[in-house]
Amino acid sequence: MKTILGTGQLGLAILEALLQQNSEEAITLVNRKGELKATVTLPPNVQIKAADVTNKSDMADIASQSEVIFSCTDVPYQLWADFYPATASALAYALSKTEARLVFADNLYSYGDVKGKEIIETMPHKAKTKKGQIRTGVVNTLLNSGEQLSKRVAIVKAADFIGPRIYKGLFGTDFLDRLYQGKSIILSGNPKLPHTFTYIHDFAKAIARVGDAQDAFGQIWHTPNAPAMNLYQWIELFEIETHKKAKAIVLPKLAVWMAGFFNPLIKEYYELAYQFEHPYLVNHDKFVKRFGNHATQASIIVQKTVEWHVNKLEKHLL
Repeated sequence: MKTILGTGQLGLAILEALLQQNSEEAITLVNRKGELKATVTLPPNVQIKAADVTNKSDMADIASQSEVIFSCTDVPYQLWADFYPATASALAYALSKTEARLVFADNLYSYGDVKGKEIIETMPHKAKTKKGQIRTGVVNTLLNSGEQLSKRVAIVKAADFIGPRIYKGLFGTDFLDRLYQGKSIILSGNPKLPHTFTYIHDFAKAIARVGDAQDAFGQIWHTPNAPAMNLYQWIELFEIETHKKAKAIVLPKLAVWMAGFFNPLIKEYYELAYQFEHPYLVNHDKFVKRFGNHATQASIIVQKTVEWHVNKLEKHLL
């Protein structure tokens, strides 16, 4: 049995990836309510179950019934300080009580500001931001809690998401709505610098492949990504695909900081501004050497994203 904790955009993408590997795989989806949107239809070999990922007893029960657990739960930034330490603790406890293995979906925040250097898995986790330190704590809990536990944990990291079902990302639904409606698109930092994005389905495939490889555990992996491009190059691809002209406005960092006083979400994003002040480059050579390169090219990413946005493909999950 394989279990996916979280049924948001990444959880559903992981489900797709697992079923592509084995359409008859027994899979359990887990969220707090034990239910999905009415538009999502599951095959007979996939079930949905309610559980609290921050509850040690719940996670131990889930782990006792699972060979591999894929953790991809998410909450708003404002809740991270309580949610992620509790989740990591509950997962570590569950692994200590069972023989289950864990693949934890992570971002790159724990590395902090590397001043434009290419990010590799061996870099220290030296984040100075609040969110980066929270993520560092998760990594330490899962990989530094004793050999017997850590050798059954794999962490797969991704850059900023792009692709179908992305609502809050830089190129998510708000961006596409504004593009189609002819409204201004707000950017910050230096849009001319190359920036790595992770196609959500490439992330899901990486997670699924790591989960099937016994030798991949006890390690950190970076998802294969399309070559980094600057924001204007990404926007141009969206313009070509949609036949719309973007109206991009670059806000000074001070303006973004001031906006944070009135918008809690912008305030949370502000401490991540460093990602757009230097080239943001992610190395995935380690993954490619072990599993091959399945990174989707940028034009296809944009095509699939626009297609989903226009046709509401989330209701045709499988």
